[in-house]
Amino acid sequence: YNKERVAKVGANAAAAEWILKNEGCVRGSGAKTWIEDYGGISSCYSPSFKIAHIRVKGGDITSGGCQHFRGLEHVKTIDFAGCINVGDYGLEAICNHCFRSLESIDISRTGVTCSGLKHLCMLQKLRFLTHDQGLCHSDEKKYAAIIEELKTANDDIEITVL
Repeated sequence: YNKERVAKVGANAAAAEWILKNEGCVRGSGAKTWIEDYGGISSCYSPSFKIAHIRVKGGDITSGGCQHFRGLEHVKTIDFAGCINVGDYGLEAICNHCFRSLESIDISRTGVTCSGLKHLCMLQKLRFLTHDQGLCHSDEKKYAAIIEELKTANDDIEITVL
């Protein structure tokens, strides 16, 4: 996380650069097309650009890099399926920074453990969660308690277990 870069280009542009660098793509709020490489990044430097959707399937995203979510207030969906280096610390950073906006997250085949799922409870708008079956079986009692808490906080949450 580069504070100087964020100060220079803004949180959304700096995060877009980081996501693209790590084999992902972003889509701005109201945009219909994904920015998949540096060829389309110029639109990210507009002050009106706000990241709404992030997709990094199996990319090189790490928990430490998730500090790039600081200042992102419009992120609605995150797909980190297969990002094995995103763990509990990364999920905590995402939830701390996107708790007002995040509606959907896919953390299947990541490094997130059952203990890390508790961070999802702070998400005020979470409606869709996708994770792999391993989380269910690692600590069944803890998993059941966290899922119950998630369902209490978000009545209409849809949980998909792969």
